[in-house]
Amino acid sequence: MSTVLRKGDRVAGRTAVHASARHVYDIVSDIRRIPEWSPECIRAEWTAPQQFRGTNRRRFGRWSTTVRIIADDPGREFGFAVQMGGADFTTWIYRMVPTPHGCELSEEMTMCVDLPMVALLFERIALRVKDRRTDLQGNIDQSLRTIRRIAETSAQPNDVVLP
Repeated sequence: MSTVLRKGDRVAGRTAVHASARHVYDIVSDIRRIPEWSPECIRAEWTAPQQFRGTNRRRFGRWSTTVRIIADDPGREFGFAVQMGGADFTTWIYRMVPTPHGCELSEEMTMCVDLPMVALLFERIALRVKDRRTDLQGNIDQSLRTIRRIAETSAQPNDVVLP
């Protein structure tokens, strides 16, 4: 598998969460909280209805993105498209599926375009990332662990589903 991301490539992860799907949705859909779990996002702020600006930092790199909401189904799904040059660059989808013990949370990133050469060079030089697919998998896994911890420690009694 190539280390250079292409249109349609996906990187995903999932975890079991001992909290209700609605509680998890309330966390992931609050875009101001993304910096709590994202290894790269340091700020997210609304700029218009259904649109926000993300500010990111990693090693020597710092960049901002325009992001639009593409899925918003309370308790089930929240997603957004990161734009580059006015077009969708990647999509990020969080899905919550109820289980007997809470929910299963998944996070999936899909490339909307082949990774442009300028982005590849930025990743290699400023971010010092040679294999973005593996790097993103690690970021997603870390994000899911952190969201799970946040959800399980902040859940009220009616948000928790015990085994």
